[in-house]
Amino acid sequence: MDLISQLSDDLLLRILSFIPGKDVVATSLLSKRWQSLWMLVPELEYDDSNHTGDYKSFSQFVYRSLLSNKAPVLEYLHLNLGPDCPAIDIGLWIGIALSRHLRELEIDIRSSSKKGAICLPSSLYTSDTLETLILGNFVILNVPSFVCLPSLKVLQLKRVDYVDNTSLPSLLSGCPNLEELLVERHVRDDTTDTTVVVPSLQRLSMTDIYPATCGLYVIDVPSLKHLTITDTPVYNFRQIENMPELVGAHVRITHGVTQKFMRALTSVQNLSLCLYLSEVKNPSGMIFNQLVYLKLYTVVEGWWDLLTCMLQDSPKLQSLEIMDIHGSGYSSKETPVGWKPPSSVPECLLLSLEAFEWFGYKGRKGDREVATYVLKNAACLKTATFSPESTVVEENYKMLKELASVPRASTSSQLLFD
Repeated sequence: MDLISQLSDDLLLRILSFIPGKDVVATSLLSKRWQSLWMLVPELEYDDSNHTGDYKSFSQFVYRSLLSNKAPVLEYLHLNLGPDCPAIDIGLWIGIALSRHLRELEIDIRSSSKKGAICLPSSLYTSDTLETLILGNFVILNVPSFVCLPSLKVLQLKRVDYVDNTSLPSLLSGCPNLEELLVERHVRDDTTDTTVVVPSLQRLSMTDIYPATCGLYVIDVPSLKHLTITDTPVYNFRQIENMPELVGAHVRITHGVTQKFMRALTSVQNLSLCLYLSEVKNPSGMIFNQLVYLKLYTVVEGWWDLLTCMLQDSPKLQSLEIMDIHGSGYSSKETPVGWKPPSSVPECLLLSLEAFEWFGYKGRKGDREVATYVLKNAACLKTATFSPESTVVEENYKMLKELASVPRASTSSQLLFD
């Protein structure tokens, strides 16, 4: 302990930040040096998992710890609470933390039903110092008429509840400098509309896999650089505006994908596509001028047509990955006899494609047709990697022989079999 006590206060406080709240307070008994050090810890975490039924001792501990804290700036507060913790206590704890210039707040409410959800105090929506807000599970977003969060840059809403369809837009309207937003809907969510209009936003992640929550869907984020969407819409009410600054996008949507949506992605540089709908088999008239990396999931019959179009419309493509790996219940279907390759060799195959990878390669007739076409025409190809789905050595050897016999446009390319 003497060696630890010789460390600087800053380093000791950093160490204490990783220790549970009760243990932090207990360090005051170690020596005179430690008596008041715990009061300066800028990162606090309270978890009531070990306090079931009687919250009195836990509540008193949290009040005492918060009120005793003397850190000039409270960097982080994490509340991991069960359904029995009184909402009035939660509101007061948040209020005390905000008065200490809180920068990051994370709240996770565990409950067995929606009735156990809590509303947050109105003071939360007018904090000058809050930079990160993470809300999880049984939290109700009851946004007041006035919202002012000028310092907020990161907002994560994980399976929270909304009072109505205006809650999310109202909150976002008061965050003029927001850079990162995560919205994860859940099956109990009664609201339907999702509207994200944030000029400053650079990173957006949206997950909505429950058809019951689908409704109007508006995304207007002109400064966005990174987009992740996992969606299961039933109705085609999707409005995605152009994203000219987009660098990377991962899109997994089951229904409602239109050419207008695809056109909003044409500025992207790195794109991962997992699409179920035949509407986007032929995204004609779109040029992905900046696209250098494409990952395409072979979820449904017709993926090869989307691949053909993407090759034709991506003149600078350097890396192509085909992902033939799916979860339970999904398996790509045999490509049809007579697969129609592009009418002319795409520009990317002639001038830019350097890496070609196929994960979960099955070696079926249609798979061979696609693989053969790429190998025969990719003049700048450096590596072609095939990772077979089969674990049978004889089957894999046969597939390797078939691919090795294909004449390649790039004589210096390496054929790899993982």
